[in-house]
Amino acid sequence: MIKLKDPKSFDEQIEILKSRGLIIDDDEYAKFILSNVNYYRFTAYLLTYKKDDDSYIQGTTFKTISAIYAFDREFRNLLTGILGNIEISFRTYTAYTLAMKYGTIGYLERNNFMDIDFHKGFILNLEKEKTNNSNKLFIKHHDDKYDGKLPIWVATEIMTFGMLSKLYSNMLPQDKTYIKNNLCKINPTLVDTWLQSLTHIRNQCAHYGRLYNTQFPIIKIKKEYKEYNLDNKKIFAYIVCMKHLIADKKVWNKFFISLQQLVDEYRSYIKLDLIGFPENWIEILSKNN
Repeated sequence: MIKLKDPKSFDEQIEILKSRGLIIDDDEYAKFILSNVNYYRFTAYLLTYKKDDDSYIQGTTFKTISAIYAFDREFRNLLTGILGNIEISFRTYTAYTLAMKYGTIGYLERNNFMDIDFHKGFILNLEKEKTNNSNKLFIKHHDDKYDGKLPIWVATEIMTFGMLSKLYSNMLPQDKTYIKNNLCKINPTLVDTWLQSLTHIRNQCAHYGRLYNTQFPIIKIKKEYKEYNLDNKKIFAYIVCMKHLIADKKVWNKFFISLQQLVDEYRSYIKLDLIGFPENWIEILSKNN
C-alpha cells in the first residue's frame, strides 16, 4: 500500500512553494492566505504555471496566484446570483404551467409526461427530497394536513436544479411551448440541454469549485454565435447561454456591468482564454438576439 503524504504546517507549505520557484515576498501574508484557503485548493491555481519537473515557471508570484484565486471567488459569486435567478424563474414557470394544465397534483400522473419510466424515477427522487426536507415547516404542514401530498408549486421548491431540469425535459412539447412563449424565446430542445449543462455550473459554484482554467461538459451554442469560434467547454460559452434564459433584463444588465468591472479589476493577473473569454467578449454579450 502506497503511503499517503504527511501533513505540513503552514510554514512548511510556504517552504515547499518557495523550493519550487514560487516567489513569495511576504511570508506573513502567504501564511494568512494558506490558513484561510486549503493548500490543495490554492495550488490548483498554479497548475498552468507548473513545469514537468514540478517547479513553477520563472517569475511566478504568490501575489499573482492569490489574485487569481480572489478573482475566481468573486466570479463564482456573480454566477451563483445569475444562476439563482434562472433557477427560480424555471421553478415558477414549470410549476405554473403544470398546475394550470393538470391541476394541483397533476404532476404525479405519468401520462402527463413524455417518458413514463423517467417519470417514475423522478417521483422516487422527489420522495427522497421530501424525506431530506422533512424538518421544514411547509413539509410538516403538508404531512399533517394533506397526507404528505405536495402541490406542484411546493414540490418545485424542494427539487434540486438537476431534478428541475429533468422534469422540464420530460414535459410534453405543448407544455414546453407555453414556457417558450412566456419566459424565453428559445427552442425547447436547446433549453433542455442548457438546463442540464447549467446544473454542472450550479453544482460547481455551490461547492466552491474552481471556474478558472476548468473544462466543463460541452454546451450547445446557438447558431448565431458560431462565427466567434467559442470554446464550448469553458465558462464563457455557458454565460452566453445564460443570457438567453434571463427573463428580467435588469438582472442581466446588472450582472453584465459587474462582470466587466470584475474583469477590469483583475485584468493584469488573469488570462481570459483560460475562462474562454475572447478579446471581443463584451461585444458578444452586448449582441441583441
